[in-house]
Amino acid sequence: MEGRDTKMEIRAHTVSAGKAEGEAVVYNGPFSFLGDLDPATGKVPAPRHELEGKSLVNKVFVFTTGKGSSGGDFAAWAAKENGNAPAAMICLESEPVLSGAVIAAEIPTVDRPEKNVFDLIKTGDYVRVDATAGIIEVVGK
Repeated sequence: MEGRDTKMEIRAHTVSAGKAEGEAVVYNGPFSFLGDLDPATGKVPAPRHELEGKSLVNKVFVFTTGKGSSGGDFAAWAAKENGNAPAAMICLESEPVLSGAVIAAEIPTVDRPEKNVFDLIKTGDYVRVDATAGIIEVVGK
């Protein structure tokens, strides 16, 4: 997809309605708002994490699934209130804690994409998410 300027649409399931767009950050692993995102900075603070120090602020974050924690909804809300949340999220399968967190924080989120997003979206790609309609649009670099 390097150098691509054509658009591609991927259908997905709505978790939390809304529209957002931005640069993608892709992580082929699970994510929790509690511990994997610092709500004060919007960065991944976890030592030795693949995304350590990387900002998710206003990014379209692509990952596999949530890894739950009962404090995840509060951490997501705090990140959103501080202006440090992802613009949108795309995952393979949302679990109940992640679903509750993104709904509470009003972060547009989709899951169960019809195509393999890890093959089609790379970090740095520009992506639009219409979570209300369940459409991911990959614009390219």
